[in-house]
Amino acid sequence: MSSDKPSEKQAPAESINSDLPDQSDSSVVEADLIQNTAAPESAPISSEITQPPVAEATATPPTAVPASPSIAERVSVPARVPADSSSEEGGEWDLLSNRIKQFFEANNLQDQWQSLRQPLFLLGGLIALILTLRIYGGILDAIATVPLAPRLFQLVGTFYAGWFAATRLVRAEERKRISANVQDLWSSLRGSSKP
Repeated sequence: MSSDKPSEKQAPAESINSDLPDQSDSSVVEADLIQNTAAPESAPISSEITQPPVAEATATPPTAVPASPSIAERVSVPARVPADSSSEEGGEWDLLSNRIKQFFEANNLQDQWQSLRQPLFLLGGLIALILTLRIYGGILDAIATVPLAPRLFQLVGTFYAGWFAATRLVRAEERKRISANVQDLWSSLRGSSKP
């Protein structure tokens, strides 16, 4: 059916891509393939077909998409030039140690301690107060588990309050002395001095 000679319609072989078969050859090869596949297996294969069928390659190879000039105009990466190249040389440990030295030289730690001392003391006092209240609450919970202990302590507290009121709050001189003691205690806690 097909011959090895090119037909009159075909272009010379030099002008055609050698990797791709010609359109007229591929249609002849496809016709032969259809004829051979339709024939039973016992039938002898025609000796005219010498080339295996080649799939038609109509797709063009992918081409690289040129970069958009608008992206190049919007994105720019400036070159990084270190200000002090001598401090940037060395390994990571040298860089880290130089940065730590610069931090301690630039910041006066004594001034920072003076400015942060009062808030730190307040924070420490708050933590100590919370711990004290938790411990005190735990002790009271432990006492509350003892039978009759809470009622006994209430009775003792009532008797002491009655005795204190009867002995110290009845006379005016005693009341003035107690109020002066309370004011002195309060002023010493606040940190103010006596006038």
